[in-house]
Amino acid sequence: MPQPNICKEFIISFWCAPPAEETNLERYREIAECGFNVVLPPCGAWSVDLNRQILDLCQKTGLRAIVGDGRVLAKQPDDPDFARNLEAVIADYAKHPALAGYFLVDEPSASAFPLLGAVNRYLLQKDPKHLPYINLFPNYANEQQLGTRTYDEHISRYIKEVQPALVSWDHYALFEGGERDIYFENLEIVRRHCLQARVPFVQIVLTVPHGPYRDPDEADLRWQAYTTLAYGAKGILWFTYWTPPYDPQWRFRNAIINEKGIPSTKYTILKDLHGRIRNVSRTQMRLRSMGVYHTPPLPKGTVGLDSRSPVTECDTEDILLGWLRDGQRRDYLWVVNRSLRQNRRATLRLRASVRELGEVNQGDGLVQPASYDASRRCLQITLLPGEGRLFVLA
Repeated sequence: MPQPNICKEFIISFWCAPPAEETNLERYREIAECGFNVVLPPCGAWSVDLNRQILDLCQKTGLRAIVGDGRVLAKQPDDPDFARNLEAVIADYAKHPALAGYFLVDEPSASAFPLLGAVNRYLLQKDPKHLPYINLFPNYANEQQLGTRTYDEHISRYIKEVQPALVSWDHYALFEGGERDIYFENLEIVRRHCLQARVPFVQIVLTVPHGPYRDPDEADLRWQAYTTLAYGAKGILWFTYWTPPYDPQWRFRNAIINEKGIPSTKYTILKDLHGRIRNVSRTQMRLRSMGVYHTPPLPKGTVGLDSRSPVTECDTEDILLGWLRDGQRRDYLWVVNRSLRQNRRATLRLRASVRELGEVNQGDGLVQPASYDASRRCLQITLLPGEGRLFVLA
């Protein structure tokens, strides 16, 4: 399967770019300065002229864009104009150096998979450098939305029938009164199927309070990012960057750029967090997930430590351990504080074969020695709420 260029780097993106009237150089510099590298379409009407304006601005600011164009799904595969229609879309954008890909659809039912598969395959065949981007439902969607009896079946069929170059889905776990209890189950289902198919995945998580969802604080933002990384993701997207227009049902407010067009406190928080993620992403992109483990109390869809894990014991609750491996069979370990309210000081006992331990410094991406007691095989680590750290085992 062709690998689009954007799939070769860690994606940091968002839902809802600035609207047409705010599509200018100042706004796109603002996006770049926050540490994003890919722009998705505005939450509004699209046009070829607007897309070209966005692409030009991305080129000036070091960004790349996934463009939205309603023509991509306008023709069925048996339509005589199916190929001609997609060729026209490719002709309008493919030569632009800032193009990352084509937005196809958000949250499709399984009934749309035949069309999506045909469009996806045609675009990858004719324009293999650019990603056909589809975003899927989360695991709390119902059977009618999914078009399948289970979420597992939905993901399995999607990968088999559509053959995507990248799997993306959204999951909003942050309620006013707590967290959605099937968040980790969603990550595990997608992780398992993507490993089997050797397809990278990204997750869309929450920045904008709306409906039953709370206004995420710094710990919430960290938690969403580091838990996603621990499962082996190759990108993270935020819902949303620009605050969508007011809706009486959802009451969108205070996204990264708030309803007044002013950067909220999330902008500064994410600018720092994105810098840290970018520095570890050079390592993350080389890694393949081997297993994910949790300490008690175990969330739904998760497992505790087993005989395969490089960690044999952990003395602290609410710890997430993501085990990954590079092409030289070197093992890595994400250690994430699952608690959103309390610091965690954990002691991890590693398997006997681990003699040395390094940490990927989130300040510069370099590996530095970690404080590891090899004689006792113990690593002691302190984590802020939602914080994660990446270690390399030797």
